[in-house]
Amino acid sequence: MHMTTTQKIILSVFLIVVAGAIIISRTPHKKNNETTPQPPIETSGPELLPVPDVTTEKPTPPPVVNEGPVEGQEYYFHTMTTTDISKELTDLVGADNIMAVLQTNRVDLKNIKQGSKIVIPVAFGSESRSPFPTKIDSLSEVPKIIVFAQRVQAFGAYEYGTLVRWGPTSTGKQSTKTPNGLFSTNWKGKEVKSSFDDEWILKYNFNINNFEGIGFHQYEMPGYPASHSCLRLLMPDAVWLYDWAEQWVLSPDGNTRLAHGTPVIVFGDYGFGKTAPWKLLPTNPDATDISLGEITTLVEKNISTIMERQTERQTVLAQ
Repeated sequence: MHMTTTQKIILSVFLIVVAGAIIISRTPHKKNNETTPQPPIETSGPELLPVPDVTTEKPTPPPVVNEGPVEGQEYYFHTMTTTDISKELTDLVGADNIMAVLQTNRVDLKNIKQGSKIVIPVAFGSESRSPFPTKIDSLSEVPKIIVFAQRVQAFGAYEYGTLVRWGPTSTGKQSTKTPNGLFSTNWKGKEVKSSFDDEWILKYNFNINNFEGIGFHQYEMPGYPASHSCLRLLMPDAVWLYDWAEQWVLSPDGNTRLAHGTPVIVFGDYGFGKTAPWKLLPTNPDATDISLGEITTLVEKNISTIMERQTERQTVLAQ
């Protein structure tokens, strides 16, 4: 059939439209925002494992179990389970015996915390054990004397050789140790500024070394040697010694010492880096004992000087 030129043009356009439609119908249709999938990237090495979910919470510690004293023991350990320390100790030993617990542990009440492991005596009152001998014959002619035992962090006060009071102390820390030797009580003050830091107020202070500013007084008792050379005391002991010991006697112008005060002997060495002796009491009830032989030897080394000063004092006071 013979086609006109116009018919040929129409037929060509038709064929082109049909071919385009066929091509479009064979092309995969993409959804909106869909990207063409990419082939996986080849990796080498072991397969990566999922990271486990790690919690930051600490496990709850098991509750503290205090079983109390074992039969035959003179001391036992108790771990404080509450923050109300005074009430817990009162419930444990009675209000009248809290001071004996503080004595035993060389600590004041504010330095016992929840979780603190402390030593508890089984017996109290007259049965409580002092580190010092109750009687020292070589001191039978000495009206008053105070001894500080650094090894066991305790003091003892004697009248004519009989122990009349003992208590805990906190002597100099390792970098500022309290010197050993024979001293005497000089001057005293109920509130004295420390020569190391004038913000430190030393209550019921009794000086024993005027040149170095060393004395015994009330201050924080943490349960170990912590002072800057002084001898710290619990408040009741500081008040008692303040009233009991005697001051030196000075000339009217205050420039010359005419007589010494009460003799004071500081002796022994604390075992820094070792277990405190009182922490050994539950297994060794003699761990803090100062033997009669040890203290007698100590007194004999100093007794002639002590007696000379005593005679001097009696003479001055008699004038």
